[in-house]
Amino acid sequence: MRMTTMRRGLFSCVSVAACVVSGSAFAANPICKKDDIRLVNSMREIAQPFHAALDKGGRLFAQWVGIPNQYVLQLNQGDSDKQVSLMRSLLATKPECTVFNVEPNSDTAFEPMIEAANETGSWLVTHWGHPESLVVVKNDHWMAHIAVNSLEAGVDISEALINAMGGEGGIVALQGRLDTDTAQGRFKGLQQVLAKNPKVQLLDQQTANWDRTASFPIVQAWLTKYGDKIKGIWAANDDMALGALEALRAAGLAGKIPIVGVDGIPEAIKAVQKGEMVTTVSSDATYQGSIGLALGYCVITGQLPLPKDWPAAHRDFYLKLVVVNKDNAAKYLADPVAASYVDTWECDKVFSRSTGPAAPH
Repeated sequence: MRMTTMRRGLFSCVSVAACVVSGSAFAANPICKKDDIRLVNSMREIAQPFHAALDKGGRLFAQWVGIPNQYVLQLNQGDSDKQVSLMRSLLATKPECTVFNVEPNSDTAFEPMIEAANETGSWLVTHWGHPESLVVVKNDHWMAHIAVNSLEAGVDISEALINAMGGEGGIVALQGRLDTDTAQGRFKGLQQVLAKNPKVQLLDQQTANWDRTASFPIVQAWLTKYGDKIKGIWAANDDMALGALEALRAAGLAGKIPIVGVDGIPEAIKAVQKGEMVTTVSSDATYQGSIGLALGYCVITGQLPLPKDWPAAHRDFYLKLVVVNKDNAAKYLADPVAASYVDTWECDKVFSRSTGPAAPH
């Protein structure tokens, strides 16, 4: 099996009780039998293409390691209490064999999920941003937080939008859920760029909660209210950007008012390719849906040290972001396959997309 072969080459300690990797001792024996391992992806829903890609990443990984029927998808429909309850529902049996790869619904979901992992001995990997009061390295079973630099993403798309506008004019902004670090960071990026571009005016901003159907009527109302004063539309994610694009299409303005978004979902990349959007920023949702499961699997199967023995830089780190524009859009439209991610799933390569420790959130 792939992992066993890799392990022999990486650690050279298949038959001993323990060995040292990067200065850390760990048990070579697996924590659980392979048949007992559960790989869980926890997210809001899969109607949005970004979340569908998260789910696909998890399924690809589970199939690659040979346990496709032990993959579990938990959907909370935007309810943080439900997200925590669903997590706890699986922990009555074999918690030590259960890995949770989580996109927390809101910042309030973090603490109870971390507590559940620590109390039961299950394994938790979270994504995006987390509250500053929570420190990953103080927790043995909150394995890692894989952050996307939301401020950087916000700056990247804001600069692209203003360049497309010629450096002046009015814009409107669609924000994500305001109680999340991700939405706050992206909007701070916009504010930073606006401060450097006094000829660009923020006409209006409103949350559409990451949702395309919510952003559509908001943009329609803005078009009625502001008319040709709107020279650009900033959206904190691609789904809202695509709702804005539908509103522009309905008004005969698609391709005439630049739009930017974040996530790199296929539909948005196609819009970039057609010239209906300027750019999107990708953190690779397929990767995010799989990497937390890979981290947990490598620990449970004895191929990585326990997280408490990892360096701090492996407990809370940023992912590499890719700015997708018309020049490179075709490259990022290919349907993801497992072969594209093997170099991030092998246990000696699971930190290969880290760009370094995340800043305080």
